[in-house]
Amino acid sequence: MSTIRGGVEQSRERLVALVLLLQRAWQYGALTQEEILRELTIDEYPAAAKGPRKIRAYEGTESTVRQKFERDKARIRELGFAIETIPNDDGSVGYKINPSSGYAPPIYFTREEERVVTMALRFCGFGKSGAFSVFNDIAASDGGLEASNYYTPVLRALNLRRALTFDYLSAVNKSRTVEPLVIDVFNGASYLVARVQETREIKGYRFTRMTSMPEVRPETFEASDEDVDVARAWRPEFTRSPRPFDVVVATNEDYAHLLVRQYPEAIATAKKNGSVEVGMTFESPRAALRFVLDGADRVRLQSPKSLKNELADWLRGVNRGDVPAPSSLTFDVTPTNDILGQTLQLLHAVYASDDGLRISELSRRYSLSPEHVRLIMDRLVSLEPMAEMMDGTDRFPAHVIKECDDWDDEENDDSLYRADFSDLPEGAEDPSPFMWRDLFELNIALREASRIYTDPAIFSAIEKIERTTSVPVQVETTTNEALLGQVERAIETRSQIKIDYTSGESDEARTRAIEPRELKVLNGHTYVRAYCTSRDAWRTFRVDRMNDVLATSPAPERPSDPVSNWLTQVGEEGDEVVVVMESHIRWLFEPLPGAVWRTLDDGRHAVKFRVGDGRFLDYLMLRAGPGAVVATQTYARAGHDLARQIAAQL
Repeated sequence: MSTIRGGVEQSRERLVALVLLLQRAWQYGALTQEEILRELTIDEYPAAAKGPRKIRAYEGTESTVRQKFERDKARIRELGFAIETIPNDDGSVGYKINPSSGYAPPIYFTREEERVVTMALRFCGFGKSGAFSVFNDIAASDGGLEASNYYTPVLRALNLRRALTFDYLSAVNKSRTVEPLVIDVFNGASYLVARVQETREIKGYRFTRMTSMPEVRPETFEASDEDVDVARAWRPEFTRSPRPFDVVVATNEDYAHLLVRQYPEAIATAKKNGSVEVGMTFESPRAALRFVLDGADRVRLQSPKSLKNELADWLRGVNRGDVPAPSSLTFDVTPTNDILGQTLQLLHAVYASDDGLRISELSRRYSLSPEHVRLIMDRLVSLEPMAEMMDGTDRFPAHVIKECDDWDDEENDDSLYRADFSDLPEGAEDPSPFMWRDLFELNIALREASRIYTDPAIFSAIEKIERTTSVPVQVETTTNEALLGQVERAIETRSQIKIDYTSGESDEARTRAIEPRELKVLNGHTYVRAYCTSRDAWRTFRVDRMNDVLATSPAPERPSDPVSNWLTQVGEEGDEVVVVMESHIRWLFEPLPGAVWRTLDDGRHAVKFRVGDGRFLDYLMLRAGPGAVVATQTYARAGHDLARQIAAQL
């Protein structure tokens, strides 16, 4: 109990009280810092006392309390809330939060739409930090997409057609002011496509490279249909005048079959020596080089000669260069317990539930102890910041009430928490349970799920989201997953399927008998978790590497999968590796689950992650090429042998 009721909980209550109070101030009048520091009180739980006592939320010297207040404002802004400052006639400054800066307009889903939203989030979720737990009554596991608080102000700016300012890391970290036009998702990575302010230039900005919370500016802008069309056509490989670039590679029959399925416009021709030549067209030489590097030793480049020369130069630079001593590379650990965000997620889940949620349900969804849930929710129920000063208008600032089956044994009762908006002024709308980023996540998950499910409720839910937010979202994927529907049917019917499968490091297809149990999306690819009878163990397979389903039969009962977060297991197990790279290579390493970053004094970037198989690192360093070096001594030669093997075939 002492660990729960310590300084973390006082910080939680202070932050929650402040954010709820400043949202109320939007309706009743801005509050000055002096008023908040003087009047705001929270509960303290002394170790020797059974109950709480009231203390001032901000205590200490003048400089200490003002520093704490500024830190709290910054933490609130980090969740996407815009704290507005209002100058008063006496020279003081008041603060208030526009609830619409964080919360999207309310959406009311039908029962069928709620069902498909739940299903879609399980298929394509954003993990523990995303919207999964608002709708699903099971604990959130790993997420396949990039969760970000930055979605909140960006979607609001798109909705209002207002400019944005944020810091962005490209070659250097600097401030950008842009006019947002589209959010597009390419193979699992989210980009804001925008017009650079006061220019006609359309550029894409990856959310993971934004280094400050985007600020929604007051000025609005107009965009022509032509500007929007250019934004919708933008790609990470975008060039102003794409020119076709033809490539021919030689491979074996199995791998050629896989390439033709993944690239439908490819043309394959069998040769007398038993190999197969595959001709393909790319939009640029750079895109063609990336394709050849992805194929690694499974393809032999035949033409053009210019690409052969570029590939030879590339191979000579694989994992070569100077790096700092590994002992000098320290990484800041990102806080895993966002106490304000966690509390607001619990609150939003209750808002979204018509019948309320019990402690046991919230505990299961958020992987918290029942005691911890009870403490957090009880404080939301009783929280009345500055009630006397506000003449009672904040009697129920969190709009949550508690119901017990056994009030005499309240500490052990599985209490129910539900929303109650009866204290709102007449005619006021109920608060929305969704932040802007929640609706973005729901939209993406539904669009991904629509690739295998044809339920009309999916499309009606998408329509409601986009009609409410005025922000259509694009999802782009280059993978061809022709067998996705058959895999899903095997999951639904609990069947065993026999497949021809080409693994990520092989050029030969092998027959495997698998019993699929769950589908998820990671970095633009769909993966299936299945019991593999060929290996007599649970394994993960990529759907687009399945060549064919040869047979289907009933599946027997199997022992439970021992790995819960199977999708991102690469980020949780294996050897720790540090790679140092130039900034333009960073995009390749950003999708790695569990990656931790820092910027070096010379402008390069260092990333720390885990690998369970050295061959994975060989292929990764091959794709990274010149400008990326492994700093971890054990893997200092990663990719060298593979690069020499490919060079010998040129």
